[in-house]
Amino acid sequence: MREGPRFTTWRGDQYRFERLADRGDLVHRNPVWAVSRHREFIGTMSCADEETTKEFDVRCLLWLTALLA
Repeated sequence: MREGPRFTTWRGDQYRFERLADRGDLVHRNPVWAVSRHREFIGTMSCADEETTKEFDVRCLLWLTALLA
């Protein structure tokens, strides 16, 4: 999966998913992404290394729906 930030639009708002820096072997195996909207931090989401970019994008929408619906 791509390393750079990902952007997803949900209900008219744009959300940024940005991978946090690795801080040890555990994070490298299960990366953590910070989620923000309008520069405001709203949570973190994990991502498996074998997950494709498309799978991650779909899970981002599911994560936002569960959190904000």
